[in-house]
Amino acid sequence: MNLTTGSWIPVLTDNSDTIIVGLCDLYENAEKYRDLALNPPQRISVMRLLICITQAALDGPENEADWLECESRIIPKSLEYLEKHKDEFNLYGDKPFLQIAGITAKERKPLDKLEFSSPSASTLFEHQAASDIVRDRSSGWKAINILTLMNFHTTGKVGQAIWNEENYNFSTYPTTCIGLLHSFVKGESILKTLYLNLLTKEEVKKMPNGDWGKPIWESMPNSENDSAPIKNATKTYLGRLVPLSRLVLVDEKGTQCIIGPTPKTMEFQGVPSFREPSTTVAISGKNEPYCMKVNSDKHIWRDLESVLQISASYDKGAPLNLRKINRLASYLEENSIDIWAGGLELGDQAAKLYDVAEWNLSIPLSFFQDGTLDYYSKGVDLADKGSASLKHAISEYLNIIGDDRFQKDDKSAFKRKGKEDWKKREKVLVNSESHFWQSLDNQYNVLIDAVANKKPLDDEWWRKIYSAMQSAFEYACPHETPRQIQAYAQAKALLTLKKPGSNG
Repeated sequence: MNLTTGSWIPVLTDNSDTIIVGLCDLYENAEKYRDLALNPPQRISVMRLLICITQAALDGPENEADWLECESRIIPKSLEYLEKHKDEFNLYGDKPFLQIAGITAKERKPLDKLEFSSPSASTLFEHQAASDIVRDRSSGWKAINILTLMNFHTTGKVGQAIWNEENYNFSTYPTTCIGLLHSFVKGESILKTLYLNLLTKEEVKKMPNGDWGKPIWESMPNSENDSAPIKNATKTYLGRLVPLSRLVLVDEKGTQCIIGPTPKTMEFQGVPSFREPSTTVAISGKNEPYCMKVNSDKHIWRDLESVLQISASYDKGAPLNLRKINRLASYLEENSIDIWAGGLELGDQAAKLYDVAEWNLSIPLSFFQDGTLDYYSKGVDLADKGSASLKHAISEYLNIIGDDRFQKDDKSAFKRKGKEDWKKREKVLVNSESHFWQSLDNQYNVLIDAVANKKPLDDEWWRKIYSAMQSAFEYACPHETPRQIQAYAQAKALLTLKKPGSNG
């Protein structure tokens, strides 16, 4: 199978149908196809591949002026590039795509090990099947899962691979994208989406990993000491977009594959030395940079200020694909931009997957004006104050209800019952907070509208927050018995939210 002509990427057509296409088909119809039809890790991985192909095909754009004029060149240049490099996109053969030809293993793994959500590959969906089930898989399935694995594999033991008579079987590092929040600008078509997410060479030069480089398939390492290809793969913009983070080889037929760690010389460094262009880099209280993590329990609107914050430095702040939108808004036809954000969340342990998450937001271009994000932040702070008031009121209700609920002369029973009550109390508080934020998750556009149109935050947005507070309080605090009614009345008096600018 050749990835330029074989079918392996699911896309949405202009009729909202889902079809599976190859790279050439995708580019030929990039104006007609609306979007990728993939889960978050796959979307991120395929987007990075398409951006890499497009940037390599254009060998740019050089600067902002070139970017403004390059959209019409994306399709013809990318198709020309794919035809020129077609032999490098074979899934099997002497130069298999994103794989190391000739590697062997003392023990091969089931093909399901390629899939991040496979029960035999991770703990994310381990209840769905037993790890010893062996499945045959299509070439398209292998292609998209090899690509996703390279971006989203966990740390720890991954298997073994013998490369140039050296056995690589040690624990390894997490791959470049896992656990991080990624953001892309979305257009009305795949062509527009690609265009809006391209970086210019001038921008790349300002990144920590400021070398342009070349795609990994143009410069595959032949050994762990192949210094120039390894430097390209780990320390350049194009080389890191489609990372070679594991030693992998699949056969055209069969149900097994080889997966092993890459040599230590091929380890990928993160911030502050290097950053992934679609991530948000914030600064901790210790003045240390870190990449924002994906949090499936916290809607992205609550962190939108950080995601959109354009920093003067290219080693921190918003994803790099959002930077030029701020400066070039007057050249764009749109009054708003659509942003997709998401990723794969890790569990308490680095080798365990927790969940996938994604959000779609429409953001007015006025959000990139000076002071607008500060105003938005005040709206989020108001919601946080509502959450704090709600917790205080419910805690008071629980305190009143909890008095003398059991005999205190039985010390062992008292101690045991106290622990049980504390767990119940914490559960009520957590569930009520979740209820509050879920209510606002369906209303955050009210805040976006207020900020975009410079409306006062103490009007409709304040009412939405207070309504969510009341709903969550009612949910958490039953008031049917006389004791409950008394506790309810006393606690509800604490359920307050001061309006911005109010002296009361």
